[in-house]
Formats: sequence, C-alpha cells, structure tokens
Amino acid sequence: MLKKIRLITILYCLLAFCQALFAFGKTRIGDLYYMLDEYARTAEVTASIDQHGMSGNYPELDSIAIPDTISYGGVKYAVKSIGEHAFSNSADLVTVDIPDHILSIGSDAFNGCRNLTSVTLPEGIDRLFRVFAYCTSLHRITIPNSVTAVNTVFAGCTSLDSVILPPNITLLAATFANCHSLQYVTLPDSLQIIRRLTFLDCQNLRSITIPEKVTEVNTQAFKDCPALDTIRVLAAEPPTATSESFTGMDKSSCILLVPASSIDLYREAECWKDFNVQPLDSPTGIGASTVLPKSGKILHNGQIYIVRGDNTYTLQGQELK
Repeated sequence: MLKKIRLITILYCLLAFCQALFAFGKTRIGDLYYMLDEYARTAEVTASIDQHGMSGNYPELDSIAIPDTISYGGVKYAVKSIGEHAFSNSADLVTVDIPDHILSIGSDAFNGCRNLTSVTLPEGIDRLFRVFAYCTSLHRITIPNSVTAVNTVFAGCTSLDSVILPPNITLLAATFANCHSLQYVTLPDSLQIIRRLTFLDCQNLRSITIPEKVTEVNTQAFKDCPALDTIRVLAAEPPTATSESFTGMDKSSCILLVPASSIDLYREAECWKDFNVQPLDSPTGIGASTVLPKSGKILHNGQIYIVRGDNTYTLQGQELK
C-alpha cells in the first residue's frame, strides 16, 4: 500500500513538473501569451495556459489584434510569428488582425475556430499548413502573393465560397477538402500538380480552369464534386490523370474544354476521354458564341460564361453589363 502511495505521489509530481516545463517561457502580456527570444528580441504568439498549466485556447476573446511589438521587463520585442495551435478551437473568435511584421504562422494556428469570419494575411508569409482547417464560418480569404506552399489549409471550411490563390503556388494537396460551399477558385499559372483530395467533396464547385503547366491530377483530386460541369484544361499535352481523379460525378455530361489542336489527344487519354471534350477556342471566329448543351453556359472567344435568364456572368460570378 505504501509503495502504491509513493508511486502515485511520484507520478503526480512528474505531471506537475511536465506542466510547469510546458508553461516555462510563456509570458502573458495583455490578452495574449508569448514565447520571448531574449537574444533576437522577437516574440511568438502562442496558446494560452489553462487552469492546469497546459495548453489552452482563448475562449474569452472574440476579436484579436496582434501587435507589432510588445514590451516586457523594460525590453521591446518584435512580434514575428504565430505558433502552432496558438488559437486552435477558440470557439468565440470572430476576427483577427495580423500585422505585416508576422513572417510565419504555425500549423493548426486557427484550426477549429468555428466562428472565425474575417482574417487579413500579410505579405511575407511563405507557407501555410492546416492553418484554417475547420473554420466553418470563414467565407472568403485572399492569400498574399508571398505564399508559395499550401497544404490542407482550408479543409473542412464548409462556408468558404471563393478563393484567389497567389501566383507562385506550384502544388496543392487536400487544400479545399470538404469545402462544401466552394463554387469558384482561381488557380495560379504556376501550378504544376493537383494532389490527392485537393477538392474532395466540394459539392458546389461549378467550374475549374486547370492551368497550362499542370502535369498531374492525382487520384481523387476531384472526388465527389457532383456539380462540376465545366473544366478548362489549358495544357496542350493532357495532364496525367486516372479514372479515379474525378470519381463521384457524371463525366460524360461535364464539358471539357481543351486547346483545339489537342482534342484528339484528350479524347484518347485516360480519364479525359470520359468527358464531353470540346475545343477551347471559339470555332466560328471572333465575336461568335457557342451554346454548350444542358449547361446553361456559352463559349465565347475561348471563355465560358454563365447564362441565367437575361443575365450573363463570368465563372467568378461577375455580371456582364
């Protein structure tokens, strides 16, 4: 019995030590906690500390403005980063103002912030990994041009309806998985590979333009996108794809627009041959329009437009006057 009590005491002390070690170095200044680098005079925003001394969220905050600098012990620190899980599952968080001095945001920094609706990201950040996953109230966001890598960034953002990606992205991976409201996304010309699950279960994705440099569309990249009815592929050589790249949709009724000189290649290529392949260029000259059957769309000078009654819209939803 005595040995058991001693063992329990040791375990309790060990747990307390680990909690203290975890919290060591964290400093609360104002509403936020920081890790301070005394040599570089920089600070990283980090997760809060709960009543047990462990990592917590910020349940009391609905709006956060991250400062450019903070002062502690008479020393000024430049706030340069947001750490991993810093605000994850902060359920009441609605808006975040991130200053231009922030150079990095750690993985899962805002994961599960289900009421987050507004975020401004500064130039200077170069990569994003799972930063906004499952932010179910996030509608729109513009990613700065400095970002070159994104991975699972918006997975589970069920309210996100449109995104413009920066011009230097070369690869996407599970980026928009389960974004049920996503209708339009602008892919950059630099894109080369669309990895597995990138657009998984994007139930309202209507159209997509696959840039010229894309060479691979991996298995299940567009799995369960039943509303997808127009795909523009700009590459002269059909990108590598499989029959599983577009599962969960009726490929035969989806219009696939490709360079006119490459129609035969696409009509014979694996996966692409299952679509309704049509020429990207207007076949009857400048100024002419071609009605795409059963789609509510027209092809005009190599561009697709949506027709709704007497109104005409671009694929990005802008009405043409």
